[in-house]
Amino acid sequence: MFTELNKLRKNNLNNFYSIIIISCFPLFFLFSSLLTNLFTVILIFLFLSEIKLKPKNIIKDKIMLLLILFWFFILISLFTSIYFENSFSRSVGFLRFIFFSYALAYYFKLNNFRYFKIILLIWFFIFFITSTDLLIEYFFGHNLLGNSSYMPGRLSGFLGDELKIGNYYLGFYFLILVFSIQFFKNQLLSFSIIIFFSLIAILIGERSNSIKIILGLFIFLTFYEKIITRYKIMFLGIIISCALILINFNTDFKNRYKAQFYNPLKTEGIYNYIKGIPYGAHFSTAYEIFKQNPISGIGLKNFYFECGKDKYIDKEFAWNHSRCSTHPHQLHLEILSHIGIFGYLVFIYLFFYSIYFGYKNYLKNKNPYLLASLVFIFVSIFTPVPSGSFFTTYGATIFWLNFGVLLAFSSKQGKLKYIQ
Repeated sequence: MFTELNKLRKNNLNNFYSIIIISCFPLFFLFSSLLTNLFTVILIFLFLSEIKLKPKNIIKDKIMLLLILFWFFILISLFTSIYFENSFSRSVGFLRFIFFSYALAYYFKLNNFRYFKIILLIWFFIFFITSTDLLIEYFFGHNLLGNSSYMPGRLSGFLGDELKIGNYYLGFYFLILVFSIQFFKNQLLSFSIIIFFSLIAILIGERSNSIKIILGLFIFLTFYEKIITRYKIMFLGIIISCALILINFNTDFKNRYKAQFYNPLKTEGIYNYIKGIPYGAHFSTAYEIFKQNPISGIGLKNFYFECGKDKYIDKEFAWNHSRCSTHPHQLHLEILSHIGIFGYLVFIYLFFYSIYFGYKNYLKNKNPYLLASLVFIFVSIFTPVPSGSFFTTYGATIFWLNFGVLLAFSSKQGKLKYIQ
């Protein structure tokens, strides 16, 4: 590994720095959004200085065109925004995620994916330390840094008071799953590691991300052909059984998963359950905002400033008095209320096409990393559960990192279409 990196350092310092930066992204997410943004911009700068864009060939890349079109509707929402100055940086800054995903694809593909496994090995090491730290927090009440969650039944890990480690975990889980299967030749060892990671995902206590991981794991195992069926069933059975044991024998977990979620959902039905939880008030308000601003929405980052108006009072929702938040906590309602129906339609088509395009390529090459990225994107976009904001640095960078993997393994052999 170090020999390959040393050769790269001698031959192309620009590419060497880029590989090091990409390898460290799991650390940047754990430190701060400032670091994440800074190194995202540096990576894009290195990428643009390394390659020659061919604008005339951009029209041949349908995904690139759809991304630009989506950004175009974000810009339209900026100019109809209820608070222009509040939306400006996030709307204009979305362009960096397009460059970021293509930069990642370029460097992943570098020298026939020579450095991709090095990147994944470093990611695995960081992910394993993060997982071990979460396990320590679960048993001892605090992690290696002394952080502890203020909410019973939730873990915070290295992120401290910010209870969003579940999104981080979801972002790397499927890629690390594939790496573990391929890197550890002993099948029992690789399965044990994956079961360990899967149980940590449940211990984190974030219900939405746990659902996405279990659903995603089921989809991954369904389409991944290199594991025989009886092992797939056994694998899923162990994880689900362990999850049920945790939920039934841990008081905090029992309260979060059964008393607060499963029991009311079963007895009241989905709609009544939503009306009785805080997220329901966010959903209702976002939908009403969309109905009143259907064409271009209210602009990014403006939900907090709009949601408190009296016209959004709906006493049918128990938590309507707490309807205000920084975002609606539901991806589709966030897109609809912030950039309107036309931007939403482009958004939906973009990801339907990306998944279709990626799956077509998966059927040809059976690359498990492509499958992992497809599963992540699918469960992130189409699982109907509460979610973080699609446009914040933390959540968006994790998402577009996986999208970069999809681009790398879906593109034709050789250079990407838009590059000389």
